[in-house]
Amino acid sequence: MSSFSVDDAFDPFEEFDPLAADDEKIDQQDMDDDNPLDTVDFPTVRNMPESMQSNGVYTPERQGSAQEALLALMDRNPARRPVMLAMLDYCAEGAHASALSEYVDGLQQDNRSVYAPMTLARMLERAGGLVLDMPETTEQHESIEENVEYLKIKEHVDPVWTTTEAGKNVFAELSQGEAFRDIVLNRDSKYLEVYQAVMQALHENPCGKSEIDELVDSFPIVAEPRRFGGHFIDILERVDAIAWKDGAWTLSGLGEKMLQEF
Repeated sequence: MSSFSVDDAFDPFEEFDPLAADDEKIDQQDMDDDNPLDTVDFPTVRNMPESMQSNGVYTPERQGSAQEALLALMDRNPARRPVMLAMLDYCAEGAHASALSEYVDGLQQDNRSVYAPMTLARMLERAGGLVLDMPETTEQHESIEENVEYLKIKEHVDPVWTTTEAGKNVFAELSQGEAFRDIVLNRDSKYLEVYQAVMQALHENPCGKSEIDELVDSFPIVAEPRRFGGHFIDILERVDAIAWKDGAWTLSGLGEKMLQEF
């Protein structure tokens, strides 16, 4: 993988559109670091050095609303997005922190993360997607014999996480395939046959990157501008159509649904 350099003007919080750049003509000798779709040889957000990432600082105040903050958080953390969306769904009616932590550990079993379950919950809380209801840590008791009242500290406190209205709206928006339709079926539609072939292959069997590379290279359209297998992996992962599991790429539940829309 080639190195990634950033000048003093780099703003890690700046929004970007993955297909906004005009990349019809790509100079392989002079690639543009600011265009994440120029080539898969340049790192995407999920594998940038930790110091270059925004560290989850997304708030309604910074982005303008809770919904926009959540969308920005999801966009900049594509590998964690399926987990965060699942958390929003899981907490729709409220979930104890202990149960949520166990649930997230299960979700991340095949795709390890540096983020602990409660760290992800706090990121979603900061963005306006979850709220934490902390129960009382003491109970009031009365001793009739001694005619006194006293407070007893609870031995175990298990707060409840609940999804906000903004969180529910974002879950509905991102779990229904709108991003897939916008990017794959619309803005990157010149490669429809390639996307369909990759998804069909994953529908039949999970594949490694080398298998996807070989499949993609069989299409003449990827020759100019040059598109590698990683381009299609990056985009399909970004729109939650594929997931990494057991050492291979596999079609997600959403991907299975979207395959029917070609």
